[in-house]
Amino acid sequence: MPKKNRKNKQEAQPEKSPTPVSSRFQFFLWISAFFFLAALLLRADVITVWPGAEGYALDHALSNQRGSSMLSFIYHQLFPLGESIDADTQAVWLFPRMISAVALLATAVFTHRFAGKLFGKSAIAMGLLCAAASLFLPFFGKVATPDALALLGQVGFFWTILLAGADKEDNYLLPAGIFLLLGGIAAPLSTLVFGLATILTGRLLMGGGKQWMLLLTLLALPLVVLLLQGNQGIRSYWFWGGQPLAYGKFIGYTLLGLTPLSGWLLGGIRDLMYKVKHKEQTSQLLAAGIVIGLLTQSLVFPLLLALLAGKQMQLYFRAENYPWRDWVRSGATLHLIFAFIATVVLLSQVSISFPGPGFRAALGMGAAYWIFSLFGVIGLYGDRRDFAIGGSVLAGLLVTLFFWVQVYPYYEVTRDWPTRITRQMEVKLPIYVPPTAEYSNALPYFRRAGIQVDPDSTTADLRLVSWSTTDTVSSAGIEVTGRVLWDRQVFGVRVAE
Repeated sequence: MPKKNRKNKQEAQPEKSPTPVSSRFQFFLWISAFFFLAALLLRADVITVWPGAEGYALDHALSNQRGSSMLSFIYHQLFPLGESIDADTQAVWLFPRMISAVALLATAVFTHRFAGKLFGKSAIAMGLLCAAASLFLPFFGKVATPDALALLGQVGFFWTILLAGADKEDNYLLPAGIFLLLGGIAAPLSTLVFGLATILTGRLLMGGGKQWMLLLTLLALPLVVLLLQGNQGIRSYWFWGGQPLAYGKFIGYTLLGLTPLSGWLLGGIRDLMYKVKHKEQTSQLLAAGIVIGLLTQSLVFPLLLALLAGKQMQLYFRAENYPWRDWVRSGATLHLIFAFIATVVLLSQVSISFPGPGFRAALGMGAAYWIFSLFGVIGLYGDRRDFAIGGSVLAGLLVTLFFWVQVYPYYEVTRDWPTRITRQMEVKLPIYVPPTAEYSNALPYFRRAGIQVDPDSTTADLRLVSWSTTDTVSSAGIEVTGRVLWDRQVFGVRVAE
């Protein structure tokens, strides 16, 4: 990057006077919200249980141990509602998934309401657009896991703590306690550490007195939940204390999910570093939240990065002499190049796995993503605000919507192997399921079908196995072809040896 006069670089200045929102931009906000809601809610009643956390969470809710977790107990009470819609499909999992969807929407509402008081509602609205356009965060609204509820509790607590430090006259003890309790129910250990670090950071950067001691007493809420029900463990995709040294994977998934916003994110990180260096308080608080979210493996981390990118969308066209223009443009241009390469490679794989209509559906999805990304780059270099912002946001929103509407149905056909296996098992003998994420999505189907899952391979009568489709030697009494995520395999049930 060419060096410029750093002395003249001013920090992010808010607009001199509030700019009225045009009717065209209001329409863009509404249509973006519609695309997000459609992608969030579509297929929730037909998606086979995902491997890993969702499989473990739903299996726990069906087991006799469900009383040890409040969320599992609630899931169990909601199963009959889904069964009343259609007992023979995935609709049984619908309402537990709706808890995550509602938690994600509530996160957006409270972020706009509380963070808007601190950073401006316009900037937060742009940040929420970026969060909706990411490829990572919205997924947690479609799975029956504690992740989305933990995000709601932790980010709500984060905003109320900042408000408590900024406005010492109002009492934020009650909302802070409610958010901390929600986060504790979903992820007690992560919320306990997150809450303690947030309070200490607020006291250090914002000063104050007795209100911090009162807020510290609220940490008893997640502590009590932790003592009563223990950590949620593998029933959540991201949880602190259960995946040591998984930070590389967490950062990788987060950055991959924010690829549609690469230029804005790059400019936001550079802007944040500059402001923290010059000791701007709001930037220091935001940076502290990002660090705390990362250390506790909280979804607050990607949300705050999305808000960071959204702030740059506001500053790029409104701040005089915006200093990070080259950073935003460079990030967006590099993303466009790598997105084209990745799309070509992905389509070459899809043409083998889903030939014909499946390939054409994926082609439409990839084309929409790349074309809108191109519009975003054109807008940045041509100073077209509608192209720059609309292209980046719609690239993320539409690729997610196209995936669930056009591509996923071809994917689902081979993901429902647990259902096909249970339907072929005429005698419900105890079965051993290897304790790996690869087989975890079969657990709730066996449990619901009345098939006992024996954790001891030496006492079980049957064993769940799998092998490559190219293996012509392996065999089992029951065989079905399917996939866990990408590679097709043969799954079978054979007599335990």
